[in-house]
Amino acid sequence: MKAHIQQLLSTVPLLLFGVLALLVWRRYGPVRRDRAALGWALTAASFLIVGTYATLHSLLGAAGHTLGRESALYTLVGDWMFAANVTRGLLSTGFGGMMLVLMVSRRRWGARVVAASPAVLAGTAVVASVALRQVRVTSGYTVLSSIAIVTAATAIMMMVALFAAIHSDGLDQLLWLALAVYTLKETMTVSFMTVMATWTMTYAHSYYTVFYWVATALAWCMVGLAARRLQLATGGRRVPAPFERVHALRRPAHG
Repeated sequence: MKAHIQQLLSTVPLLLFGVLALLVWRRYGPVRRDRAALGWALTAASFLIVGTYATLHSLLGAAGHTLGRESALYTLVGDWMFAANVTRGLLSTGFGGMMLVLMVSRRRWGARVVAASPAVLAGTAVVASVALRQVRVTSGYTVLSSIAIVTAATAIMMMVALFAAIHSDGLDQLLWLALAVYTLKETMTVSFMTVMATWTMTYAHSYYTVFYWVATALAWCMVGLAARRLQLATGGRRVPAPFERVHALRRPAHG
């Protein structure tokens, strides 16, 4: 049961981060089509869907464990474990891809991508879950290695998107930092899953304990950054892009 509690502690803040991101976006008011505002909108769509998916999975897992191994719910959760975990990874990779498009495309095209993101992510969650449920999983190593692969894709995509955001001044400092923390979390996940998949499962319990506590700490850091941004937004204060001031100093020199 301890593992299920740790899972909940690591997934609930992702959902909370999505809620805070939505509140921040709403505080933008009439300038919601600004790229920085759209970044919060896209983040809200992704983390509300992924956070809900992950939290629901954790809750069902805890309930199934409480009912016992002979319960139908325990069996159902086990049957969907591979599909649920890999689907969440695919959704996160898609989020990274859409964030990259938002950072490098024209504002009008970026706005269209953000507007379509809730439907795209929700549709992907349903289709991917059903499709992956048909995959025959023969061992825990298959699950771990698959999670490692999709998480690595997410981390790489997010790194590129964050770099593009620096170049375009497309995200404010606090969202950029929150997504950088998220990217660190995904990178850490790749490391843990790869170690367990390719080395040994003997100490899996210890691995998971460390993994969930680190993931929880990073997820709550994201919540703290989003809460601070909401506080500033409520006060009507603007937050600059990470290197906006540096860019402003350099531009006249090249003009």
